[in-house]
Amino acid sequence: IQVMGELELEILKHQIAKRFDMDVSFGSGGILYKETIASPVIGVGHYEPLRHYAEVQLLLEPLPAGSGLVFDSLVSEDKFARNWQRLVLTHLQERPHKGVLTGSEITDMKISIVAGRAHPKHTEGGDFRQATYRALRQGLRKAESVLLEPVCAFRLRLPQEAVGRALTDLQRMGANPTLEEAELITGIGPLATLKDYAKEVAAYTKGMGLFSTMPAGYQPCHNQEEVVEAV
Repeated sequence: IQVMGELELEILKHQIAKRFDMDVSFGSGGILYKETIASPVIGVGHYEPLRHYAEVQLLLEPLPAGSGLVFDSLVSEDKFARNWQRLVLTHLQERPHKGVLTGSEITDMKISIVAGRAHPKHTEGGDFRQATYRALRQGLRKAESVLLEPVCAFRLRLPQEAVGRALTDLQRMGANPTLEEAELITGIGPLATLKDYAKEVAAYTKGMGLFSTMPAGYQPCHNQEEVVEAV
């Protein structure tokens, strides 16, 4: 399951009890990270066991946050036949691909074919699957990878005497809080640090504070080295 915060877990627990008459509980769960790259790089994949042959070169380029994966070909059909190009693009799109930092899914990247080569007799379709995966992997290993973490937009309404503590807490957790009104704080911050903050707010405001969140996409991880080391 993929959820955002305690409220969604409570709703899910209620729905399971209502529909299936099952009482369930949830552990702490984990954060779904993603990976991208910081600058363009070319990856080369070569596959040549006995009576097999395929070679692919891919250009990997970073895209703005939220772009997902985009695929293209920059090589002419005179130099690399259309049917082989289509096969390479199919293999790029047929499954999620893992990054090299934590094994998380890659995103926000344009992947383009820049060269390819087949043998007149020995190339089979599966050869290009191997060459394509190897080219992508080699490019990712050469690139400067960036770990991305899910972030959420938040609204925190609480008594004025608790505002100072809240601002300190949010800054400590890597968020960027803004005091909109005397008793209202908004901003964006990492889901990893904010996901349980509603409980803290309820405790130190004696139930007078209201902390709500909404998904706001992915941003570079605020503690990448720590997460990579832990993984």
